[in-house]
Amino acid sequence: MSLFSFRKNHKLTVKDIIAGLDIGASKVSCGIARLDASRKLRIIGYGHQASRGLKAGMIIDMEALTSSVVGAIHAAEEMAEETLQEVFLGVSPAITKSHSLRIEANISGHAIDATDLKKISAQACHEVERAGNHVIHMIPMTYDIDNAHDIKDPRGMFGETLRSSISLISSQPSILRNFVACIERCHLGVAGFVSSSYASGLATLVEDEFELGATVIDMGAGTTSIAVFHDSKLSYTDTILVGGAHVTADIARGFSTPMIHAERLKALYGSAMVSSNDEREKIVVPQIGEDENHKGSQITRGELVRIVRPRIEETFELIRDRMKAAGVHKNAGKRLVITGGASQLAGVIQLANLVLEKQGRLGKPLHLLGLEQGSRNPMFSACAGLMMYGKNTYDSLREFPEKQGQSNINQFFGQIGYWLRENL
Repeated sequence: MSLFSFRKNHKLTVKDIIAGLDIGASKVSCGIARLDASRKLRIIGYGHQASRGLKAGMIIDMEALTSSVVGAIHAAEEMAEETLQEVFLGVSPAITKSHSLRIEANISGHAIDATDLKKISAQACHEVERAGNHVIHMIPMTYDIDNAHDIKDPRGMFGETLRSSISLISSQPSILRNFVACIERCHLGVAGFVSSSYASGLATLVEDEFELGATVIDMGAGTTSIAVFHDSKLSYTDTILVGGAHVTADIARGFSTPMIHAERLKALYGSAMVSSNDEREKIVVPQIGEDENHKGSQITRGELVRIVRPRIEETFELIRDRMKAAGVHKNAGKRLVITGGASQLAGVIQLANLVLEKQGRLGKPLHLLGLEQGSRNPMFSACAGLMMYGKNTYDSLREFPEKQGQSNINQFFGQIGYWLRENL
């Protein structure tokens, strides 16, 4: 049964108001943007709320998560002075799978057209969905015709056999159904699912980084996601179940301090790199169970760094090993963009450069008009990318108005066509 078969009355039509909802381990963020006369996105509202009811990307308490979602959406709607009907929902990389398939079709010497490409795409999706997964993104990478390789756009060309390398991202339908149920409890519809790691790349990369190759690392509270872009396409995603919350927990255990104070220590004094002044700088650490009048224990900043650095270093080492094992290390290029809440920890960029042997920068939301201080924060990157993805989807509908009114699942092939037009 189709994931959206129980929502067959849901219609996807072109809108001038686009909303993205990013549900993370520590926070729920909602952004609202309006398309101006020149079809540029302008932020008109955003809100966030502490995330509850989520673990490893999956819902464990529907009531708690619904409350968090309602809070974030309400704050965004109040700022924007708009009432939302649907949102583009970010899907945590912790609950997605990345697939790389090689599909072959006999074209019997006729000129290749869009129908042939859609047949190959549909076959790739069928392969993934036959195993019980739901395809979120389908991205044709390259094509081969007989003995000709690495063809970007085979339309109009002749041959006997057409082969395509296709990248797909999928998730389990039951997990996605639970998120649909949560959003519908908030009296909203889901306009589409989007991998949050892909969304982060859309928001933070510049055109040359898309083209020449870049790795986007989104450091969240519970997970760290990897997205490799090459030749203007998303070619690989993965996730590490380590994030900023693990650093906070290490500090809390190491110094016997409450989690709230551990988070404060990390934000104010934490660093992933050692400095010459670390052993001279003293920090007072409140202890678990002590009253507010107690002075707490005293440590040096160097002691704090010696707890923070190993966890961050481990994270980048795991990323390096995953990328090498997947064979994407070379395609990823030298460019590294690090975003997400945990990316703001001092020394993270420098340590990433050392471990991954790349040239890194901090990734903040780009490409949207009206960004204010709050929405320029790296924590907002995935949410900003969701709105950009929504704009791309609606632009596709504007170009092909006959697709309007189709259900989300049926519009999937319209999105395949959009990918073909934008990325070939």
